[in-house]
Amino acid sequence: MDAFALSLSYGIGNVSKKNMIITAITVGIFHFFMPLIGNVVGLPLFEYTLIKPRYVLFVVFLILSVDMIIHYFETEEKQINLNFIGTLLFAISVSFDSFSVGLGISYIYDNILLVVFSFCLISMLFTFLGFILGKKISNKIGKLSFLLGGVILFLYSLLVLTNH
Repeated sequence: MDAFALSLSYGIGNVSKKNMIITAITVGIFHFFMPLIGNVVGLPLFEYTLIKPRYVLFVVFLILSVDMIIHYFETEEKQINLNFIGTLLFAISVSFDSFSVGLGISYIYDNILLVVFSFCLISMLFTFLGFILGKKISNKIGKLSFLLGGVILFLYSLLVLTNH
């Protein structure tokens, strides 16, 4: 869901189709490997750290929502550039919580590779659909879409923070 929400808000900006595809594939790759890593090393890591994934996600989504709301009040058009670093940060931020999914995969299903491959494909699809839907919303309501996207991300950041 967070990949969809973030790609929806980025889709409101002027992201090229090439960047949409590359970012969706990168998110899918991260959603493949993060649960695998979580399955192997996750339990000991979470026992010894104080930082939980939801706090990191909250901060990332809060910063992005404030940036979008500020952009609503700016007069010049903003081009969102998902360069190599931007794409990696995007993928890491939405895949961070999938690390914790790996903690319980082996308890739910025996074929871990099938589960993470399905997880990868679905997250890739949702990311791409979020970009497309965001672009369509932006075309329909114009600059107001930045305010709408910022408010949605802000509410989603609160949901991430309060969801146990």
